Amino acid sequence: MGGVFVAGSKATTAEPQGAGLRVVARREAPVRLQRSEGRARLAFKRRGGDTVLADLYQSGCSKVRLPASHGRRDAEAVLLNTAGGLTDGDSIATEVRWGEGAGAVVTSQAAERVYKSRGGEANIETRLDAGPSARACWLPQETILFDGGRLVRRTEVRLHETACLLACESLVLGRAAMGETVQEGAVHDGWRIRVGGSLVFADALRLDGDIAGAVARPAVTGDATALATVLYVGADAGDALPVARAALDGDGAGATLIGPVLVVRLLCPKGAELRSGLGAVLERLMPRICDGQGAPRVALPRVWRC
Repeated sequence: MGGVFVAGSKATTAEPQGAGLRVVARREAPVRLQRSEGRARLAFKRRGGDTVLADLYQSGCSKVRLPASHGRRDAEAVLLNTAGGLTDGDSIATEVRWGEGAGAVVTSQAAERVYKSRGGEANIETRLDAGPSARACWLPQETILFDGGRLVRRTEVRLHETACLLACESLVLGRAAMGETVQEGAVHDGWRIRVGGSLVFADALRLDGDIAGAVARPAVTGDATALATVLYVGADAGDALPVARAALDGDGAGATLIGPVLVVRLLCPKGAELRSGLGAVLERLMPRICDGQGAPRVALPRVWRC
């Protein structure tokens, strides 16, 4: 009688042959690894003078926490990835909606990590939708890319003409404090912002293959391994431009106005310096995102300081 044996990833068949068995290799069994998938959807609405949660859905490794407002009229939500990081085949999708007149800050519990890949990409998809007179803040902490990591990140934003948005995304290529460097990998980071249905901002960063060689070029980052983009969209974006520029320090930073979008770029040699510079810019711009009573929000989310 024949039988099937599995040794490692090879499946073999034992066939009778005289007094013994002849082992015949059949095929290579594919190695299937468990992958993380997370989905989060949340919406905010105005109730009286306060912003409250209108809808919440979470599944997989994506979780949402809602800290107490401590007297603030605007809401705050914190996103968690319970998988502890991402690698090839993992995916995170987040959708946030701000209803008419709602104001809320959405952030992340900690820095996201993208680990070494076997060839595929980790995917992060974000969709933001702000209704009339809404005040939207999308302020996740930085994403850290490890050597060999591959990341595709897409952020789609839709805003009513009377809404305003303050958003940021940042990327750190290895942890300098741990002596890490990123020699190779891939990053494809794209933004699309529409106001009143019209595309007003499109941006893409693509690094693939020799990342160390690419970032060493002056026209790319000039050896900076920590970079961030801050976007402010609103009717007063022009007035916010000198405010943002006043917060910038050093040659690796700049701010410009593209239609209704204020764009701030920061390049730093280390992640700690990027966080400090990013915090300075955001704290200057956050007072422009006011609650319904005109009281400014003047501080970053508390998890940024943990």
